[in-house]
Amino acid sequence: MQPLFVRVFCVTPVNRSLPSCDINCFRVSDSQATFQNRRSWHRGIMGGPGKTHEAIQTVGAVTVASVQYQPTDRPIEDRFSFTVSPDGTRLMLGVYDGHGGSDTADYISKILPPALLAHPPQEHKRIFEDTNTAMLDAFKDDHALFRVRPRSKDWLNNAKLLRSGCTALILDIDIPGMLVHFANAGDCRALVCDFPVSGDPNSLQLQQTVDLNAKSSLEQERLKLEHPNEDMLVVSGRLFGKLMSTRGFGDGYYKLPRGINNWQHKKYVDVLSSFDTQTGKVPLNAQYNSYFYGYRSPPYLVATPDTGLLKLKRESFIVCGSDGLYDLVTNEVVARTIRQGIRDGAENLAAHLLSTLTDIGDDVTILVLTFN
Repeated sequence: MQPLFVRVFCVTPVNRSLPSCDINCFRVSDSQATFQNRRSWHRGIMGGPGKTHEAIQTVGAVTVASVQYQPTDRPIEDRFSFTVSPDGTRLMLGVYDGHGGSDTADYISKILPPALLAHPPQEHKRIFEDTNTAMLDAFKDDHALFRVRPRSKDWLNNAKLLRSGCTALILDIDIPGMLVHFANAGDCRALVCDFPVSGDPNSLQLQQTVDLNAKSSLEQERLKLEHPNEDMLVVSGRLFGKLMSTRGFGDGYYKLPRGINNWQHKKYVDVLSSFDTQTGKVPLNAQYNSYFYGYRSPPYLVATPDTGLLKLKRESFIVCGSDGLYDLVTNEVVARTIRQGIRDGAENLAAHLLSTLTDIGDDVTILVLTFN
């Protein structure tokens, strides 16, 4: 079983065309980060089925509590990352909501944080897009019609990375400056919560990232602008009636070129469908007309992140979560639950929040950052 709690170091990319990085830039020494109370067990909430994993990680004055929950016996598809600069002044948190398997989320959680940490926050957008392009190019090169060299040794993995998909939320935290540069491609959410020291004890100030998926009016407008005169792009709140995601990595079948009369795209989908026969799913190519009835001007799903800045105070705390969390509770409930957990001395604030949730039907990943 692959570890779900990842202390991220620089990882050599899986295929030859993806961006590399200097390993000396990203090593997290034991003196910088401590890991405590890491626990995993096969027991669901309230004694039901499922799996729960939790951990606490500390860097200087910052503590990050984490928990993941899978309500069924399936492997969890979410991943998260925790990466620190050598001097301990820059902390990068990531949440990656996987779907269609965990391959893409697992891969992106390992290569994206060190690539971002090697550059200033102003480069986040470019690095997201370059990583996405490199993944697509590696697959297309392996399956080029007039290929002049053998397929790469990583061709199977390159294909798996496009068959599954994941969203990505990155928080690049300047600890001394108390600033968060975020890059969000998808519908994971970061929430910065402040309860003012003075004034109304029940007052609450919130900052958040914007959820971007097929239900978002912003994403629906983007699709209309980028694909004019194309109808039925979003059906029943899903891209082509099938996929909730409109931003993220992987999901190559909504990004790859179509060719004349879609012949090239059908060839690519045939390759990606080979993994469905191994899992017992109905192959994509057997449902081609249903999935791709309006496939005219790809890409429809992009990795371009929404970027921005969130400001912190010493009394602030941050709650990052996959949509499995925020589909169930409001921002206000999240903030007040964590605040009560702080008052009660909860050992793991993320696990404390998870324990209050009911009717969980999706993978849930929660990170809670506090200042000591």
